[in-house]
Amino acid sequence: MAELGWLRILLLVSLLVVPLATDHGFAPRSARSIAAHLGAWLLTAVGLWGPMPSLVSAWLAFCLGSFLRFLWHRGRYLRSSVEVAKAIPFVFSIIAAVWLAGAANDLRILGYGPAFSFYAALHGNVLGVTLVGALAALSTQDRPHRRFYTAAVFVCFASFLLVALGIDRLALLKPIGVLGLTMTIPAAQLLYLRDVARRNRAAAAFAGISLAGLGVTMLLAWRNELALAPLRPMLGVRSMVSVHGVINTVVVAPSMLLAVVLDRR
Repeated sequence: MAELGWLRILLLVSLLVVPLATDHGFAPRSARSIAAHLGAWLLTAVGLWGPMPSLVSAWLAFCLGSFLRFLWHRGRYLRSSVEVAKAIPFVFSIIAAVWLAGAANDLRILGYGPAFSFYAALHGNVLGVTLVGALAALSTQDRPHRRFYTAAVFVCFASFLLVALGIDRLALLKPIGVLGLTMTIPAAQLLYLRDVARRNRAAAAFAGISLAGLGVTMLLAWRNELALAPLRPMLGVRSMVSVHGVINTVVVAPSMLLAVVLDRR
């Protein structure tokens, strides 16, 4: 029960950041979009901690609405790899919202219980939406390596799918997906760090913090993947949640997103 509570808290933190990582989050946000975000967040919080878990579906509705708005304004331009890359964080947000609703209502999607479903939702929000969303934003800017950032978005998307399919069904696919994420995300961050260090020290500092945190969490992920001795649980919570999940949610993804926002401004 302690682990589920920890996951609920991390998920609520991640939901505060998710809209900032999608395309419209980098432009001035209207009062209406802010109100919709906060309203969906509050309903989700009540659904996660109260007797009406069906309220969590409000977040799925919000993500679907955000994606439809994006398609309404930009859908006709989805003819280039860059525009498609900008749509991928929205797709991640919807997938994560489905896992979140499934966990809260114990729907046993693909046969998984609440703990794994919450963890899948957290990964989708933190790495899939926020971190990949930052890379998608870099792919739209006139800067060196923009083609690499665009390719990185697609590789990350494919790698996440391989991990999802390989967790229980096709075990050989999971290591391939983990390897793809391990190679692609740090490489993109290193390229960005080298580029931004020349012009924006604040953005470079946050990018460096994100990269360092990612190194720690990837080391922990590979220890788990190779079935090495796991870290001791903290307060009865597995290290993949109490350490890996916390660092990714609080440090890695928000720091990278903040670096990109500061650099753009």
